[in-house]
Amino acid sequence: MNDTQPIFQQIMERIESDIITGTYQTDELIISTTQIAKVYAVNHTTAVKAISKLTDAGILYKKRGIGMCVAKGAKEKISARRKDIFLNQTISAVLAEAKTLGITIEDLISELKKGEHPHD
Repeated sequence: MNDTQPIFQQIMERIESDIITGTYQTDELIISTTQIAKVYAVNHTTAVKAISKLTDAGILYKKRGIGMCVAKGAKEKISARRKDIFLNQTISAVLAEAKTLGITIEDLISELKKGEHPHD
């Protein structure tokens, strides 16, 4: 956990990352709020808030008497939202900082290409 964003958001992002990477599949049961509270050493209310927000976003759904499961299309929703943030916020911030530092687009592209093949 870090101090840059609320803990419930960090928990949400970790669960989302687990969905994107395939740790959790569609209709699969996820970690319980009790387990989240223990694993991340947070208040149970914080864990409930994270799960509630993911449910509101259509990422999770409740299986009565069983727990929270990954909703159909969750991986695609998460990926689309994260790609949008990356392209519209992260890249804009990188370009602005590069301009401030006098780094050209060509230099950025060169660095990106190096990152593609780090062992060349």
